[in-house]
Amino acid sequence: MTEEDKKVLEKSRGFWQNPHDIDAPMYYSFLYDEMGEYEETTDYINVKKAIEYIKSNPENPFMLYLPTLMPHCPYHAPKGYHDMYDPDDIPDLRPICETAKPDFYQKIRESRNLDKVSDEQLRDINAKYLGMISYVDSIYGKLFDVLEETGLADDTAIFMFSDHGDWAGDYGLVEKWPAGLDDTLTRVPLIAKIPGGAKGHVVEECVQHFDIMPTVLELAGIEPEHSIYAKSLLPQLRGEDGEPERCVFAEGGYDQPQDKWCFEGRKQVHAPLLTEESIYYPKIKLQQEEPYTVCRSTMIRTTDYKLIYRTQQLNELYNLKKDPRELNNVYEHQDYIEVRNELERKMLKWYIETADAPEWKNHPRGFDSDRL
Repeated sequence: MTEEDKKVLEKSRGFWQNPHDIDAPMYYSFLYDEMGEYEETTDYINVKKAIEYIKSNPENPFMLYLPTLMPHCPYHAPKGYHDMYDPDDIPDLRPICETAKPDFYQKIRESRNLDKVSDEQLRDINAKYLGMISYVDSIYGKLFDVLEETGLADDTAIFMFSDHGDWAGDYGLVEKWPAGLDDTLTRVPLIAKIPGGAKGHVVEECVQHFDIMPTVLELAGIEPEHSIYAKSLLPQLRGEDGEPERCVFAEGGYDQPQDKWCFEGRKQVHAPLLTEESIYYPKIKLQQEEPYTVCRSTMIRTTDYKLIYRTQQLNELYNLKKDPRELNNVYEHQDYIEVRNELERKMLKWYIETADAPEWKNHPRGFDSDRL
């Protein structure tokens, strides 16, 4: 890292100062002030390093893993992006659901004082989040421009995706939660470009992050050496539709006592977060004092329905065709008993099928198969 980059990095740390008084309702909202200039972020520094690498090594095969911090709370972006979107132009956020959701939704609002935050402030949070997304689009665009300039664009496969979503004001909430599995958190972008692939093709059917690995292996001509419970997306990347009946899955949360060691807020890992000044203090305090709010949870989703099953919290079922914003939980509704039972059977089948992945090769400390 150059001295100039070190200075930028040090300056960027100053942007993470909470601008609100600790007694103000907005203190735990993650809404921060503008970050600074376009080039004053760690994300820009990392993309710049990737650009320098590509320019210095255009003849050799390469693989770059380039994660960015944004978009992520705190909600703020560099100059030109922080106020890029007018909160008044933001579409209606998902409203607070008092009965359709598990009680951790309300407990998060209360613990972070979000029940005292106005709708206008929540819309401002969402606007800042969109500004962060646009900033990331911009800096990645500079990287893609270099691929074009070096003649590598047509031979380079690109996969862009997010690890998770963010409430960013929806349901009156911010950030995310280990047992939260609504679409705002789990339905994330996946944009891919491969040599010879179809241009502008959109796959409406469900796929999952898990599919990226077999896709890359097939693209590289590498045979897997272990069981993979995912599907290559090369057919879709070359223009085919997805599978209309496919189910995808997500998991989250922890249960006591077996998962207690991985709860957020363990002193040896999160000691600096255990004071009231920490922006994450309410999250850790709630998990420690009411661990059932982060119970183990599993989601199964199709294009039409979503089922979320939890060990200690309210279960959820949504008709996504009629209720894409997940506001009407029909888990106990008699008209959906057959749908619920079918999804639960498919979830159980998935767990049975993926519960073990035996090795394809003999372990060096095992039996010699040639002598058996």
